[in-house]
Amino acid sequence: MAPALQLDHPENDELSGYRYRLLEGWVMPPEITDESFASSRNLPTRPTDICFVSYPKSGTTWLAYILVLLTQKKKDSLQTSYVWPESDRTFQGTAEDLALLDDPRIFKSHMPYHMALGTPARSPCRYIYIARNPKDVCTSYYYFERNQSWSGFFDGGWDRWFEMFIMGKVQRGDWFDHVLSWWEKRHQENVLFVKYEDLQKNFDSELKRIADYLHIEVNDAMVKEIRDTVSFSNMKTNKFSSLANRDGHTCFFRKGKVGSWREQFTAKQTEVFDSMYRDRMADTGLSFDFD
Repeated sequence: MAPALQLDHPENDELSGYRYRLLEGWVMPPEITDESFASSRNLPTRPTDICFVSYPKSGTTWLAYILVLLTQKKKDSLQTSYVWPESDRTFQGTAEDLALLDDPRIFKSHMPYHMALGTPARSPCRYIYIARNPKDVCTSYYYFERNQSWSGFFDGGWDRWFEMFIMGKVQRGDWFDHVLSWWEKRHQENVLFVKYEDLQKNFDSELKRIADYLHIEVNDAMVKEIRDTVSFSNMKTNKFSSLANRDGHTCFFRKGKVGSWREQFTAKQTEVFDSMYRDRMADTGLSFDFD
């Protein structure tokens, strides 16, 4: 495994402290080792397996809770109700351990399409990718990464983070490449593409779409129960899902609303990002709500 690297501060060459490693050209957290990545990508999967995938801070934990409730796989905590094999910080088991898990197995991944668990192009596993508008992702990710052990206690400030994000030099790499790698595969039978903003605005219909994809029957009472259980206020305070104190975080969730980026972006940053967004998303057919 290559050693963890650090990014230099552009103005004064002092280390901003942000840690990462390169894996197949992608900026990744140091704990994504060659061994854990290979084990995850080559994992033998089953038609009953479910893998939820996202770029970080895109509603991943929200989707995880929904899937745990839909499949009735709730255990002691949300974290123990699914498995994240690609990170050796979260999973120290073996392929034999995974083979012993009861169906349906629920997996997590933060990888682009070609690097995801089980290799989606040839896997019978069912993948659900959730995407969120990139301005809110950039903002939420900044507050998640700063001063944390896994990011090298990054202290470069918001302006530095913004530059790193638009250059694709944050852990998990370029947002556009990541999201579009899954969007381009949305018509495959084993891929369902979900947008965070749609789930917020039309929760019931989006939940039923997810349930249909997984061949799970739900009625109105079940939909209401899941909706109430996974509400932001409940997830933030519920010990099962709050993930408080996880790796030093006093609170895993921040605001969970659409449009929080407006409190962070300067007018110039908005102009720069909007121009990049127009160029990178042109002719893709994919768009996001920013408010």
